[in-house]
Amino acid sequence: MLVDPTQLLDDCERAWREAGEPSAGAVEALAAGRTALVLEALVAYRLLADHSDLPRDTVFARWPACAVHTVALADSSELPRLVAEAHARVLAARPDLGSHGAAPESAGEWSRAAQGAARSLGWTWCAPTAADASVTPSRGAASAPGIRLGPGAGTVLLTLPGEPDAGDWHLSADGEVFAALPPYWVLPGPVRRVEATDPTGTPHVSAIVDPDDALLAFGADGHRIPPDEPLPAAEICLLHAGALQSEGADPGIVELPTPYGWNGWTLSRVSLTGVTRVRAAAAVAGNWLDVAAGRPLGWEDGATLSWITGDDGAPVWHRPPALRLPRRAGEPDTRVWQAEVRRPGHEEPLARQTGAPGALLDPWKDVPRPLLGPYEILVHRVGSRRSRRLAAFLAEGITAEPTAEWRLLAPHGGLAPARLTLGAGGPVTASERVVAFSPYESTKGLVLGDGIRHFAVEACIPHSEVRLELGGQPLNWSIRPLDIDAADLAGESALTVRLPEQAVAVAPLLALVVEGTTLLTMRPERRTRTRRGDLRYSLAALADTVRDCVRAEIRLLVAGESIHAATVRTQPIAEGVVPDGGGLLLRGLRHPGELTARLYAAFAPWEQPLTATVDQGGRLTLPSAWRSLGPLIVHLNAGVPTPTTPSWPRLRDRDTLLLRRSPFTSAAGHGTGARVSEYLAGHGALPRDTDAIPYQWIVAARGRDLQACGAMETAPAECRSALVDAGPTALMGAADSALRSGELASVLAGSGLAALGIREVADPATVRHVWRQAPLCALLLTAPLLPYLSGDPAFDVGELYPEEAELLGEVGQFLGDASTALLAGQADPSGAVGRFGAPTRALSRLPEPQQQAVWRNARVVPRGLLDPDTRADAAWQAFRARKDLQYHATREEFHDGLDAVAIFLDDGHPDLAQAFRGRGPGRLHGPGEAWMRVPHLSLGCALIARLAAAGDTRAAGLERGLRHLWTPIASHAPDLTAVDIALAECLVTAEAVYSTG
Repeated sequence: MLVDPTQLLDDCERAWREAGEPSAGAVEALAAGRTALVLEALVAYRLLADHSDLPRDTVFARWPACAVHTVALADSSELPRLVAEAHARVLAARPDLGSHGAAPESAGEWSRAAQGAARSLGWTWCAPTAADASVTPSRGAASAPGIRLGPGAGTVLLTLPGEPDAGDWHLSADGEVFAALPPYWVLPGPVRRVEATDPTGTPHVSAIVDPDDALLAFGADGHRIPPDEPLPAAEICLLHAGALQSEGADPGIVELPTPYGWNGWTLSRVSLTGVTRVRAAAAVAGNWLDVAAGRPLGWEDGATLSWITGDDGAPVWHRPPALRLPRRAGEPDTRVWQAEVRRPGHEEPLARQTGAPGALLDPWKDVPRPLLGPYEILVHRVGSRRSRRLAAFLAEGITAEPTAEWRLLAPHGGLAPARLTLGAGGPVTASERVVAFSPYESTKGLVLGDGIRHFAVEACIPHSEVRLELGGQPLNWSIRPLDIDAADLAGESALTVRLPEQAVAVAPLLALVVEGTTLLTMRPERRTRTRRGDLRYSLAALADTVRDCVRAEIRLLVAGESIHAATVRTQPIAEGVVPDGGGLLLRGLRHPGELTARLYAAFAPWEQPLTATVDQGGRLTLPSAWRSLGPLIVHLNAGVPTPTTPSWPRLRDRDTLLLRRSPFTSAAGHGTGARVSEYLAGHGALPRDTDAIPYQWIVAARGRDLQACGAMETAPAECRSALVDAGPTALMGAADSALRSGELASVLAGSGLAALGIREVADPATVRHVWRQAPLCALLLTAPLLPYLSGDPAFDVGELYPEEAELLGEVGQFLGDASTALLAGQADPSGAVGRFGAPTRALSRLPEPQQQAVWRNARVVPRGLLDPDTRADAAWQAFRARKDLQYHATREEFHDGLDAVAIFLDDGHPDLAQAFRGRGPGRLHGPGEAWMRVPHLSLGCALIARLAAAGDTRAAGLERGLRHLWTPIASHAPDLTAVDIALAECLVTAEAVYSTG
């Protein structure tokens, strides 16, 4: 009997979805026969998709349950054979499907696709892992993370050694907490250091940006050159703040696109041959980095596959390179260098070679063949414990030949289709002989193997792409037409188009098209030192033209083609969201292209958001666990979301939708978090044990949003009260909340914890942990030791225990250089920063783009909380919230609060009173400028709170009276509140030292 394959797959898909996740155990004969038929049908449709230049994985997306059950019911060791036999049977029946060079099926690809299909269904099933899948590293402590440029230099990555199944790495980037899995984590922007804890609990510290240098150097392979070593006299990449300055020969600077999140920085490719030293303009005056004289350590000769990269963007060498040992000027030949070849994660070397300084070695001579996969080379002088680490991914004998050197943008979106043909000249083979790229595929996964080991790589042909800049901040590159909100055009916006370098002679035009009519054309900006082929078009001129249009298109006119580059909307992406069976449905959808959504559970705001793809009909599927979590916040993103860890969404964003009618029947997981979720839903009391403290912090910080979503109205107030009752334990528990310093500051101000008195540091080791995760709370816990930073003879640092001295070392890291002067009783070196006065009055009259230009460079170089750039950034946040702050500042009791603080400080605290008066805005030009007094009262409330913490009973009473005025300020300007709490602590400590000294 003939079986219709589509009907077979539809029937099995329905049955297996109803049956749920596959279970372990023996497979019945009937199930085995049905699985074989389903397997053959899936292979046939994958070949048909390949023949039609469609993505093969669309088959798994249409029948995900079939993909999961097919892989699950086949033994992992038998899956490669079963897939290969099904492939052969289909080609025997339909030879035409193989006429264009059909690629063989890969069992590893099936397993990965099945794992993705299970996630899309909300199942917890995991794909079986073949015993010979890869080289398994040892399970000891992982090696230290490294820094490198990501694929295409579009990101800066923190490489995380180990395997993803080993567990999460816990990261703290300048006090902001994240969780990540190997092989890498995308740095969200310039930070001073990242403290990482690997899955075994071993801590690692990675210094990222030194504010004194404001420059990072990367070698030709993308890995960072250690900051304590001279720069090599070779071609490298420099990521720097401000212009690049050099001495000696011309470095031939070529400006590259800025990596994501590094707004205000420049990535330059330079040749340092003949250059003696370089520096960034934003570095400390006179701070130069020397260029090494002699030979740098690095690879020579060899050859890489231009179209194949490792999973972190590392090049793949098909002809192994030689290793050039370093040689510094004047270094004697008698010194011997040693190079050890290892597998990442393994301590046992595969081979060792020694040589004189500057010698050229073949490090692979004694390494077992074939050469396949990632290797590490540790190079050090014999007798020295300090070593340099190089990495290389080898695939000996593999070749690749594309049908096109460059894939251009297609007129209706995506890229021109292309193919990559792979060959093997030895035992190393690829999972596919021909890799076909459909219009919306820029990369394809491959598996390289030698019969024993298998490693995942990516195939990619250089291609055109487009990127949007908003407010001077570059977003992701995309091969799809961009979706642009017309409201964003009024700011500093631009569109960059990447074309082959030959295209710059054509000077393509960018056209604004409405209903088939071209209203405006623009030429690219003339920018020096940029990559040839990257054309940038300013979009600010389009703002007025599109204001009355519902929708407009931006098209690129090049080589006789009109290419759809972007769509401009004057309305939200969607009007609302409603439940739709097992998922959600967007109503009033206006977005024509790729759309993703991030979903946040309002009754579990500590959970990581769910990222879901929205189909063309505006539907998105919810995993079963998310259908009972209660109200959901849906944040829509045109295109692919940013690679960084998502933050809590803004409910006032017009592309953030709220689903309040979603039922709450069960909490996510078990334990304390589930009990707090039930409390927010009105099904229990607030847990008050120690384990509940991190959850109480989160609810207190995001309370207004949770109330808007339907949570208990009294929840934020109850959580703040519970934190105050917990006292110092609450400050300790903040380390596990993963909240930013600004969010912590808003809770400290609103709860009264900012006035909590700490008499001694009972457990310095525990407080050290808090410094890594919640530094603002750690500062309050360390307050009894701050007098020892004043330099006063009465407070000798030598009296402290070593653990206490270590805590004081964290203070300068967090607060910056200004804290040293403040604690010594000197005048505030940045006292004028953050004060709203005449310059701010002029700034408020400027258009939004010019306002952004004034503040753009704040926090370009990461500095301490009390340094000028950080204070300016906090003031910019308050300035942007001035309309909300105006409402609170016009109340009569606001003025009364200012008077009460002034009277209190004038009575016995002259230095604090002077600092308070210095924050005042001066004479206002009318009631519309009342918001300019907000920083004045914010610092006053912080001073009163820290005096109360120091034991002043009168200040404690006044703090309770001011709290209701300080709370809304902290809510709208949390970063300003964080700065003021830290500043007040330094000022109050200095006053106490002076009065007792």
